[in-house]
Amino acid sequence: MSDELGVAVPSTDVPVAIDPALLNRPERPEDQQQGTADAEALRVKINLEKQHRKNAEKQAAEAKQQMQQLRDELEQLKTIQQNVAQKSLEDQGQFRQLWEDAKRSVADRDAQIVELKAQLNSVQQTAEQERLKAAATNAISQANAVNAQQLYALLQPQLRMDDEGNPAVLAGGVEQPLGDYLANLRQSPDWQHHFGASGARGMGAAPVSAVAPGMSNPYRSGNLTEAMQLEMSNPELARALKAEAARG
Repeated sequence: MSDELGVAVPSTDVPVAIDPALLNRPERPEDQQQGTADAEALRVKINLEKQHRKNAEKQAAEAKQQMQQLRDELEQLKTIQQNVAQKSLEDQGQFRQLWEDAKRSVADRDAQIVELKAQLNSVQQTAEQERLKAAATNAISQANAVNAQQLYALLQPQLRMDDEGNPAVLAGGVEQPLGDYLANLRQSPDWQHHFGASGARGMGAAPVSAVAPGMSNPYRSGNLTEAMQLEMSNPELARALKAEAARG
């Protein structure tokens, strides 16, 4: 049995047209108040995500502690087995019973460790996803996205952590920092509507569906199984991909 642990570590169908004249309109006091409220809502959401991440890390630590306790118990049982094997018992029936009991205890502990490893792996994966979501949402917000949560949902299938623990995007088989990718999207005519022209961010702005470059589209390729899975796991992205396939 190895002492090593395997570590693997969240639209509307009708596009919303934005009047260019409105983008150059001077900010009104109520716009500033709305931007302040939106920023406060974003801070609250990020704090909640941090709390979720802390809870996941706490569960992982508790799972590690339980696994270490099981390992200690297993070592004790192995020691008992060795002592029993070396000791000459007059009653061979008693010896066999002790031996069988010890083997069953070891098998039970092994099964518990396997189950605990699976639970620990799940907790670590959840914590990793929470860290990725928090970092990516923050980067998207800093890029002045109109709706950070919607843009995160559109980019989520391509997001991952790089070797240094920073959010990155895998597009066309090439990994690049999320910040650089967002900067390129701001220059794309198909994506400019996802970003604000000023410093104010609209958390409650009406979403506009779009498909990230290089993203596979099961509605275009005819993969019905993948399309059904996507509709169950991410309905918003499924609607965006379906609309993109219809336009193309």
